[in-house]
Amino acid sequence: MKCIIVDDEPLALNDMERQLKKLGGIEICGKFGNAKDALDALGALEPNVVFLDIDMPVMNGLEAALHFQETLPGARIVFVTAYREHALRAFEVNALDYLLKPVLLPRLAQTLQRLETAASASAPANAASGGVDATIRCFRSLSVEYGTPPSQLAWRTNKAQELFAYLLHRRGQQTRKDTLIELLWPELAPERSYALLYTTVYQLRKSIDAAGIGIRILNTKAGYELVTDDIVIDVDEWERRMPPADDNPPDLLQRYESWLDAFTGDYLEEQDYEWADAERRRLRILWYRYALRLAALLEEHGMPEHGLDWLYRVQARFPYSEEVCFLIMKLHAALGENSMVDQQYSLLVKMSEEQYGQPPSAEIAAWYAARRADITPQTFDP
Repeated sequence: MKCIIVDDEPLALNDMERQLKKLGGIEICGKFGNAKDALDALGALEPNVVFLDIDMPVMNGLEAALHFQETLPGARIVFVTAYREHALRAFEVNALDYLLKPVLLPRLAQTLQRLETAASASAPANAASGGVDATIRCFRSLSVEYGTPPSQLAWRTNKAQELFAYLLHRRGQQTRKDTLIELLWPELAPERSYALLYTTVYQLRKSIDAAGIGIRILNTKAGYELVTDDIVIDVDEWERRMPPADDNPPDLLQRYESWLDAFTGDYLEEQDYEWADAERRRLRILWYRYALRLAALLEEHGMPEHGLDWLYRVQARFPYSEEVCFLIMKLHAALGENSMVDQQYSLLVKMSEEQYGQPPSAEIAAWYAARRADITPQTFDP
């Protein structure tokens, strides 16, 4: 293992060097009195570990750690600080450990042991990350599945799951920390809520690292950003495979059905986060419109009964849709199933009164009345 030491205090810098040499097992490839010089040399030295003082002028250790992680993502950060309150902030940037000054030899030995353990664990994880398939599922319930046989990413708490879900919802965008605080812990004092945020992010990163999958939570000055690299996300994949709306040859019918069947439940349905309502509604409407289009295509291509099956599937998901009820009535009428027309109209009347406090629309009522007038009692199904 190679390391660099960054501290603006020469005595502290030399003391850390002396103690590391005493313990052995780690090569010191650089010492720096400020973070900028260390960053400039990072690419050439490629250390595995950065021992980093927090309280430094110009660029403090917390800010520098962000740059270290961006420049050399595999490097482990160990903070060295004279202030115990800084330890909490170490979790924010996914530091492996923190040491309080003056650094005692037994405590430093523990850190080196942690570094060796982390290095051993990351080797198979890194090898797996290039070959392990992973899928993030958002339809019905949030889950992250990876490996063979499939395993699921574990959530330490419900808040950890919601934090991941919200960052995923805004993937590729920076989310401010105060936004996350207001979302997850609005009732708590700022000091307590920020502490929970930092530890929750830390726990998420630990779980993701242990799984060895290509998901990263980037840290910026203002907030966090979730990067999913090449991970398959079922919602994105579903939209990517959306059939063209202006093409309707018979061979596309199976493609329509397969695509609609992949919509296995509403977006984050079981979690039912209020902030996901708009996206949930957008995807529902998309499925709804394409399902109605499929039903119409099936009827056009001589499969009205199959089209009717799809209309009933839509009605099961959208029980208060007057439009769907009317389409079912008209298709039953086209098939001569008059008793089913009456049944649907009765259901529509009941639903309209219970949900909206009014009768069905004038258009549907007029259509039904005209149909009743046009047929004799003998033509109705027994």
